[in-house]
Amino acid sequence: MAGARGNCIWRKAASASWLAQNSTRLGEKTRDSYAVIERPHAKRLQVEAFCATLAEARELAATFGGSVDELSSGWQTRYFSAQAPKPLRIGARLVVVAAAEDVATIDSSARRLVIPASAAFGTGEHATTAMSLRMLERISRRLAADWRMLDVGTGSGILALAGRRFGAREVIAIDNDPLAVSVAKQNARANQIRGVVFIVGDAAAPLPGKFNVIAANLYSELLVSLLPKWARRLAADGRMILSGVLRRQERELSDALTANGFQTLEVRRRGKWIALLAAPPAPNHNLNLPRPHSRDED
Repeated sequence: MAGARGNCIWRKAASASWLAQNSTRLGEKTRDSYAVIERPHAKRLQVEAFCATLAEARELAATFGGSVDELSSGWQTRYFSAQAPKPLRIGARLVVVAAAEDVATIDSSARRLVIPASAAFGTGEHATTAMSLRMLERISRRLAADWRMLDVGTGSGILALAGRRFGAREVIAIDNDPLAVSVAKQNARANQIRGVVFIVGDAAAPLPGKFNVIAANLYSELLVSLLPKWARRLAADGRMILSGVLRRQERELSDALTANGFQTLEVRRRGKWIALLAAPPAPNHNLNLPRPHSRDED
């Protein structure tokens, strides 16, 4: 039958409540290979699944609604040749590559972290992730060997895995998307990294102890709402890396940090995105704090 063969994408715009009601059945139908795409300020999600045949895609559309797009022949070669990111160097200690075979092409003494280019939850190429990785590499140099890290909204697990590469004794990585956590665990196994506890849960879930580093790549509104909780979870000499924030939201987040007793130490900007480095209030500090270091990246 014409059109019975060929790779396809099934897509559906849906509410969060629809996804919660249908996630189990959707997982069964797609073998847990569907992706959920969220956009800042958008009320609806986009759910997508890759299908090997047109018949599979049409069955999903018949069951859940949505649309089906057929992919032309040779799309994989064209897509991945266009999308394959260049190796991302993070200081002198880490290089992020998209495939294991890329490691041989790098003349470097830095440790490697392989995050597949096809990962839907962050490969290091996005501005917020790259800025966060560079902040993490720099601040981790001064930390003692037993430091702990919390990675909220872990996605592909790239920040959590980098934390282990940079010497963290323990990393707790949390995400409310089971598929993201599954991908992060696969990336940990592929890189032979242990010592990361991956949790499917809410960003506000209670966690034991204090952390030397808290990293969060989330929407600005969610970051602001979580600051009071993190004020109790960050060690006295700890650092907090916040990203996923648009330039126009910088003032709002900076004001919220001040209101919760944090000091903003550094602001990095790249394109429309920013990343902030913050610390708890220093003992006996006065209100005349130095202005945070600020820089725009190319």
